[in-house]
Amino acid sequence: MKKNKNILSEKCGRYGIGVVSGAGIVFSVMVLFPAVQTVIIQLAEEYLIHRKVNFYEQWMNTLSAWAKGCLGIIVIVDFFTLTKKGRALLREIMEETTALLSKIDFKAFTKPFLFVSGVYLFGYMGIIKADFSYIDDLARAIEGYHGWNGWSRHLADILSTFIHADPNLTDISPLPQILAALITSAGTVLLVYILCGGSLYFAALLAGVALGLSPYFLENISYKFDAPYMALSVFFSVLPFIFVGSRKTFVFYSILSLLIMCMTYQASSGIYIVVTLLLCYQDWNHRRKTIREILLFVAAAAFSFCFSMVFFRVVFMVPSSGSGFSTEMLSFSQLVPGIALNWKRYITAINNDFGLIWKVLIVLICILFAVQASRSSKQNKLAAFIASAVLVIGAFFLSYGVYCVLKSPSYAPRALTGFGVFIAAIGVCIAAERSKSAVISVVMLNWCFMVFAFSYGNALVDQKRYVNFRVETLLHDLSGLFPDGDAATMPVQIENGIGFGPVTENVSEHYPIIKRLVPDNRHYHLYIYMSEYFHWARGSSTNAVPPEMPVILDSYYHTVRSNGEHIRVIFKHSK
Repeated sequence: MKKNKNILSEKCGRYGIGVVSGAGIVFSVMVLFPAVQTVIIQLAEEYLIHRKVNFYEQWMNTLSAWAKGCLGIIVIVDFFTLTKKGRALLREIMEETTALLSKIDFKAFTKPFLFVSGVYLFGYMGIIKADFSYIDDLARAIEGYHGWNGWSRHLADILSTFIHADPNLTDISPLPQILAALITSAGTVLLVYILCGGSLYFAALLAGVALGLSPYFLENISYKFDAPYMALSVFFSVLPFIFVGSRKTFVFYSILSLLIMCMTYQASSGIYIVVTLLLCYQDWNHRRKTIREILLFVAAAAFSFCFSMVFFRVVFMVPSSGSGFSTEMLSFSQLVPGIALNWKRYITAINNDFGLIWKVLIVLICILFAVQASRSSKQNKLAAFIASAVLVIGAFFLSYGVYCVLKSPSYAPRALTGFGVFIAAIGVCIAAERSKSAVISVVMLNWCFMVFAFSYGNALVDQKRYVNFRVETLLHDLSGLFPDGDAATMPVQIENGIGFGPVTENVSEHYPIIKRLVPDNRHYHLYIYMSEYFHWARGSSTNAVPPEMPVILDSYYHTVRSNGEHIRVIFKHSK
């Protein structure tokens, strides 16, 4: 009798899922029609965000991506719940998940997590203290918009509503940055645990903090609104590797985690590849697995990565471009030369960003990795050394992730997060061998990164002070030239950025990357600052201003041209 009830209950459950799925499919298909999308946007404007949306076409593309995403999710859920094979596979994965997690002593993570969190919060103190509205932050704080969907970061859009406790975002810093520090700490500890074979050595934890202290990751922390989701992308890039004990379970969680990574911040796409390569090398070097087992693991990881990227691109991705960055992929005929060019620019960006001491220490760490790996190898020593050198070079290039196959990828510091994780992962591997020279080199590099984090935080403070001075000086002059309030709505064109303050200029002599991290409030963001914050330049434009107009003010800081209907401001930089 009880068995019959269970069967009936199971059938009713499947029937309910089928009904919900059918309704979901109908609704998702309807949302693909532009007319339905228009109605949804109008309802959102009236009842949800209480204002007219910006970037209307972007909203339309986002709704299409969500509709396709819902269809894809429904198909997957139906497979795992309505088909016999799918239910058996899901049951097997859940049993293996329980078995694998039961082998992990989660209490052992507590102290390492607290230690790494303390290091990160200390290192980020300067950035948090600066209270700098970084790039998009001011516009988000003033207008309350999300906007991550335009870059296919759908989970960032959804999670931000929960973190800010409202669809209309407000500035709640430093809470998002603290959350980001804690999430990054969890990702760092997890990375150390995975690369150290289930152990959490103190030296390896010291090496692992390069992940969050990397100058490239510091830009992620600088965002008051974006930081937690950028940190989540790193965490989920590492998470699947705790399930390597079962191939099916590993593939399942890899695909799920990689999709989450793509929908939080795609710049982390190289992390999964780097960790995969290092685990394969360790298994080969210490003869923990046979060649066949390693190849099967590589195949599983490669399938998971490729499937996730294709699924994301076809289903969830919203085509976008901006500031020289585009999601358009290289054509097949241009794939090889295009990737080579992207890698060349990747190397150039890193070489130009890092100071001499940093580069020397990074090269030393890579050499020590090869030396340590060959010494502890159970393979032929020479073969192990050559393989380790090939691994380092390959992992370095692949740390750029899927960006290397784009026509116009981003080279902003935040887009190079994978390189910071590459450094951390190599450092963890050599620190796990407990070589004093290796540990000293890693600690020295992380100390350099820690010092830079404070220099960067103080540079942000100085830059905020300098930008405020330049803008306030300009607005004072404009209000004197145009005392009539209507002049604030004239089309305004701004040429040149405000430039950098003296602290940033000094830091740049030793740390070239600082000028790529500290914004000089060029163009769009400066318009936002002037129009939304100071209520001037509300008619801002880059095209509607005549090319030649008389000079009405020429000061030490700027030149102002106007014909009485348009304004052009040319900022001057001190030498």
